[in-house]
Amino acid sequence: MISSQMPYAVARVGAAEGHFLLDFGTTASTIDPQGFAGGVVPEPVAGSADQFADFDFYGPWGTVRLTVQDHSGIQGTVRQAGILGTDFLSLNAFTLDYEDGAVYRADAGALCADEILRAEGMKPLWTAGYYSSDLAEVQAGFPNVPTVPARIGAAQAVAQLDTGYDDAVYRRSVNINRAFFAAIEAAGIDLEPVPEAAMSLSTCVPGRAEQVSAYRIRRGAPFELVSTDGSAAVAAQDVMLFLKDTPPEARQCGGIGTWSIPAAQVAASFHVDARRLVFDPVTSRVWMGTPR
Repeated sequence: MISSQMPYAVARVGAAEGHFLLDFGTTASTIDPQGFAGGVVPEPVAGSADQFADFDFYGPWGTVRLTVQDHSGIQGTVRQAGILGTDFLSLNAFTLDYEDGAVYRADAGALCADEILRAEGMKPLWTAGYYSSDLAEVQAGFPNVPTVPARIGAAQAVAQLDTGYDDAVYRRSVNINRAFFAAIEAAGIDLEPVPEAAMSLSTCVPGRAEQVSAYRIRRGAPFELVSTDGSAAVAAQDVMLFLKDTPPEARQCGGIGTWSIPAAQVAASFHVDARRLVFDPVTSRVWMGTPR
């Protein structure tokens, strides 16, 4: 189901059943034991803080590692019981159907043929080197997150597809790092500051905030996600660009703000507009539908 533009699926821990966010933008999965239906509270394995037995998500997984977090502050139509990141999601192909509020899984290597996906109006984008069912295929120093080619005019970058990034306040939000911002300026793209959208974000380091400034494209090329044939799978002029400036003291937290290469993060509204996305870690591709 879809809640606040984000995809959820039901998973079970023993007798406890809850809604887990399918977040392709993170590599670490979590659990909120207070977030399960019927007041059933799953307990970790004796002697452990993060090992939970009898986990079931499209079939049994046995005992799994889930970091305990409080998700009670997440607003939506369901109570969030946890997050499933790519430590689980990269082992199979998943289709997120935003239009019908459904999630489908295919066993590794059993996804339908390319011709069928193309006939459905979908376009493939490469995630090679960034997202794979084989961690040895992921470049050292980068997370196993679906990351595709992006561009604004002559400014080229890679963009993480973050299904857990709700951009209801400023639709079509794209986080960018300093290297991509510099490339955009060098390409002659005219940006307009939006000071009222600037914000200060907390980091993993207590007391250290990250300052984020906002911009819109005044004139120039649209923001594009680039398919395998070089054409634009997505083209949007009405984007809100948020420049992330990670302070040196918080670089240990990671994220695109610490990358030296031009990079971006694409928020949930892009996925909703695409209607359907297919994440295939076996071939290191993401298939995106086209907006109506």
